[in-house]
Amino acid sequence: MSVAIITGASSGIGEAVARALHSQGWKVGLIARRGERLDAMCVELGEGVAHAVADVTDQAGLEAAMAQLQQTLGPCDLMLANAGIGEAHDGSKFDVAVSTKVIQVNVIGVINAVGAVLPGMLERGRGHIAVTSSVAGFRGLPKFGAYSASKACVTTLFESLRVDLRPRNIAVTAIHPGFVRSELTADNRFTMPWLMDSDRAANIIVRGLKKQKRVITFPWQMAWLMGFVKLLPNWLYDAAVGRASPVNPKREKSEHP
Repeated sequence: MSVAIITGASSGIGEAVARALHSQGWKVGLIARRGERLDAMCVELGEGVAHAVADVTDQAGLEAAMAQLQQTLGPCDLMLANAGIGEAHDGSKFDVAVSTKVIQVNVIGVINAVGAVLPGMLERGRGHIAVTSSVAGFRGLPKFGAYSASKACVTTLFESLRVDLRPRNIAVTAIHPGFVRSELTADNRFTMPWLMDSDRAANIIVRGLKKQKRVITFPWQMAWLMGFVKLLPNWLYDAAVGRASPVNPKREKSEHP
């Protein structure tokens, strides 16, 4: 039986992917900061599930959590670095603390998760690491500068890892969701095109992970749109996106828990 470990597993995409994998016979290790949510999931899902409370920005704590789950469930076959946050603020009111927090969780947290499982995978000569990035990483979005930067960073990191680790039989996948319904998107006051339920998103992700796809981007409409936007010249992008930026920087957050 294969073992998956997921960070940010207490809600949203992480929770939905954990449930989907477990329903297909995987053993699942859950990591998040909210222990009570993880307790409830373990009771509900039953056999083949374990959890550990950890903050992904705490390298030693995350390594201990990963080791604990592997001792309970077995060696990690798939690690999904899913934990992430998104705080919006206008660049004209640049907030160092907010930007640093986003980078710490979304980038350093991913690096810590990879570092906690990759040595074991290399030793065993097999494994699969994946990251929940975002279509927001395709180009810098107004009000979401730190978030877009963090997602571009992990996408590029995993592109490099994919090439480096392929000869070592380690699969690498970058996941780029559009808007996914979650506790955080419930606060958004702007129109979220092609908003998708987390269960549907999880099914797309799990299908792609089972095929060990290099990149998983969805929904297709958002993938096409952001691919097109990425090719726009700067002057046209600035004009178009600047007019279509209704975000209230005090309220809006990203699609990931």
